Amino acid sequence: MKKWLVGAVAASGLLLAGCSTSPEVASTVAGRVREDELYERMKNEMTQSGMTYGEQMLQQILLEDILENAYSDEVSDEDVEEYFEREAEMFGGVEEFEELLEMQGMSADDVRENLRSTLYVRRAIEDHVDITEEDIEQAYEEYQINSTVAHILVEEEELAEDIISQLNDGAEFGDLVEEHSVDYGTVPAGGEIELVPGQTVPEFESAAVELEEGEITQEPVESQFGYHVIKMVEVGEKGSLEEERDTIENLLIESYLNDPAVVQEAVSVLVQDANVQIADDELSGALQQFLVPSPEPTDGPLDPVEEGTDDTEADETDDADTEEVEETEEVDETEETEESEDSEDTSDEE
Repeated sequence: MKKWLVGAVAASGLLLAGCSTSPEVASTVAGRVREDELYERMKNEMTQSGMTYGEQMLQQILLEDILENAYSDEVSDEDVEEYFEREAEMFGGVEEFEELLEMQGMSADDVRENLRSTLYVRRAIEDHVDITEEDIEQAYEEYQINSTVAHILVEEEELAEDIISQLNDGAEFGDLVEEHSVDYGTVPAGGEIELVPGQTVPEFESAAVELEEGEITQEPVESQFGYHVIKMVEVGEKGSLEEERDTIENLLIESYLNDPAVVQEAVSVLVQDANVQIADDELSGALQQFLVPSPEPTDGPLDPVEEGTDDTEADETDDADTEEVEETEEVDETEETEESEDSEDTSDEE
């Protein structure tokens, strides 16, 4: 078929598609886009994940339905709102968070629904993983509560010395932060930051960890950024294992929540029990990754090997037996040859 004819056939196919009577989803001066056209395109266009857009979207819808069916009774609106407020704290509060979302073209309600789905997944992980006492004890050993410090950063050493003098005379630390600090990111919080090991310059951290709660450095602390005046606001101290148990368990669950392999395992259990039926064969791969069962461990070696003997040992034993048989056969052949020669000698003598 000539190339121009192929093009003509393809064009006619597009025109025929345009004659579809399915509901309209969009239109331009060039024509209309119908639901069935969009549906067919989504089923055939591949994403970077190797799935089609249709499979990807169907996967999301099915997973949301399965998780909601399993855990909607265990996740309340109050749980979602509490989670939303915790997230909002990092942005200055609920009002500031909602304003930021609006500026980014996002809906606070949509974020709440996403958080609800996250809580569903969290419940699935809690049902799936087995947190042992050993896990909790190890996590407790590694757990630390970071101290909170505040600082005033200035460019001149003399100004830092003057600020220390004013603080010793009773000036409010927050007032001097607002008046002098050039670390503008911390000014709204009164100069406060969490003292996370390794996340501040060494000079700053070394000076800060030496302070008692409420104490202020009496000499300016020089770093590559300028001169710091540092105050220890609160020294981080963890309680006993029992006092911190709930926090430790939550941290462990959070770590699993951030592990894609664990999330997939937990969700797969739900999917495999959900009797998933996908009517459109072209979308049948939507949940394939969740429907492949994990290989079950075998009860033992396939070959009858004695307990405590592995396959290698068995092979070595078989090789040894074979060698013994071969040696025996060689001995037998030698003996037969010798007997034959003796018989011949006797015959000659006679």
